[in-house]
Amino acid sequence: MTLHRWAAVLPPDELGVVVHGPVLLGRSPGIAAGLRCVFAHPGGLRLPFVLRASGVQAEAAGRRTFSRPRDEAGVDGPWSGVTLHVEVDGVTGIADAAHQESSGSADVFALESTYWIDRLPGDGRLRLTVAWPQAGLAETTTELELDDLGGLDGRVVPLP
Repeated sequence: MTLHRWAAVLPPDELGVVVHGPVLLGRSPGIAAGLRCVFAHPGGLRLPFVLRASGVQAEAAGRRTFSRPRDEAGVDGPWSGVTLHVEVDGVTGIADAAHQESSGSADVFALESTYWIDRLPGDGRLRLTVAWPQAGLAETTTELELDDLGGLDGRVVPLP
């Protein structure tokens, strides 16, 4: 199976429509990840993602985020960070963050990312799989049933 790559593209300059509220995507001892909500735009979905870790998981996450080595081609090695797989209408792929900020110390780690998925699900379902085994977050899959995606052109708020 070939995986689609959901590119790290910034969402459009408009305020999207909330089609799903906050949801916990995965939790393991000392680490949790979720979405603040799901925003729909006529051209796709914006996913504001948050991850928090404490204790030994915070130390592991910080080590993998702030000092991860890259190979000669600039590709992440086995120290890679959190992964988010997205499935829309049978197309599965790895999402790349369009925007990401992280901070941490030996005891606390915080990561906030924005993902852009350049298609709307025809069946209203969004399947997400999150994992970061190197930091202690076990792989977890969640299927979301999104609210009405119809008429988004008239429901989004354009920004100047």
